[in-house]
Amino acid sequence: MRIVFVDPPSPPGFVAFRDSHGGYGECCRTSRLKFPCLDIFHSASLLLQHGREAAVVDSVLLDHSPQDCVAAVLAKKPGLVALRTCSGSCPHDLSVARLLKARFAGPVVFFGPQVAAEPERILAHPAVDAVVMGEAPPLFLEIGRRRGFAGVPGVWHKRRGRVVQNPPAALMEDVDILPVPRWDLVDYRRYSYVTTQTSWGCPNRCGYCPYPVTQGARWRGRSVPRVVQEFQALRRRYGLRFVLLRDPQFTLKRTRTAELCRALIAAGTPLMWGCETRLDRLDDELLALMSRAGCVRVAFGVESVNGPALRRLGRDAGAPDEVRSKVAELKRHGMLTYAMYLIGLPGETRRTTEDLIDFSLALGTDAAAFSMATPFPGTRLARLARRRGWFAAPDPLHLTSCVASARNEAMTLPEIEGLYRSAKTRWKRRERVPI
Repeated sequence: MRIVFVDPPSPPGFVAFRDSHGGYGECCRTSRLKFPCLDIFHSASLLLQHGREAAVVDSVLLDHSPQDCVAAVLAKKPGLVALRTCSGSCPHDLSVARLLKARFAGPVVFFGPQVAAEPERILAHPAVDAVVMGEAPPLFLEIGRRRGFAGVPGVWHKRRGRVVQNPPAALMEDVDILPVPRWDLVDYRRYSYVTTQTSWGCPNRCGYCPYPVTQGARWRGRSVPRVVQEFQALRRRYGLRFVLLRDPQFTLKRTRTAELCRALIAAGTPLMWGCETRLDRLDDELLALMSRAGCVRVAFGVESVNGPALRRLGRDAGAPDEVRSKVAELKRHGMLTYAMYLIGLPGETRRTTEDLIDFSLALGTDAAAFSMATPFPGTRLARLARRRGWFAAPDPLHLTSCVASARNEAMTLPEIEGLYRSAKTRWKRRERVPI
């Protein structure tokens, strides 16, 4: 049974990035970037490693229409089709599934973190035969082995007109089972960059962040030799020079980070790479090692300069002076700096948000990403928004951070969206202000 994994076409007027926000995804109104959905490639590659048949159709990469996507999937001669959905794209993905089901008699499966947020609703769609909840690669390997859904943990499926709910799936305990992704399954050189992941999970539990929901609070890391092996394969087999790490917090375990960097240096620093982490997990010695190991880009969440608003959601963020100092330290080590900010958190006002925008411009990072605070399912922010009646999206389950979905106690949706647009416009024009 050949399983064809699909990154479906972007919804009209958007560009889908289904791997963002812990897998809940992002649908940007405009973007020239394209990067892969890593769990698709991990799943397909694991199946192939174990002698099973698998293929990938990345309709975002290829700018497919829904009709193009269906034709490309059918050309792979699937026995089962697995569509990777996300929050903002889920309604559109279901419409693609309907088109596919009209021409394909085999099972159609939906997977991704959004599935766990609304399994009954997705499975109720007539074009969906099963949903997979949990970390996809080992679950699809089991589906391939059994050639069906019976008894596979994390799977709900339809059988003779009723829904069968299998037991929940456990987290992957051994993440070293994941092989080097088979990037040759697609025209990978069309991506802006390919990605990899060396660790899963985050224990910090920031109330606005989906990672502890979608990957768990317990940290799980790949062994250093396996990471080095993948870096070398990406360089030698695929000719890549840069890879972006998708770890929720790359430097969470300082000793392991330093060990990995030393191993990459010993291997000749096979690739340049970028990562995401917290600024308070960085120091001069570690940054020197990361730089020698090939790190050229560090992304970090500033989120807000309103300390009480962040602490309310469990984030113990550094003071503005500490952020400035760390950014300067990153630059001394030659790192490109990528700061992330949230507009509209509880406790924020128009004034504090304008202060945040001014701060972002004066900080002088190489790039900045602004998002509207989004109450993704399972987060503390979602519970707070529901309790306070702040949800204002037509469908609160289908969210993306470039579309306002929740107000706060001080700002309406139009005010939050206006400040978001102002932040992006001012950053683009780089209206630097002193701080």
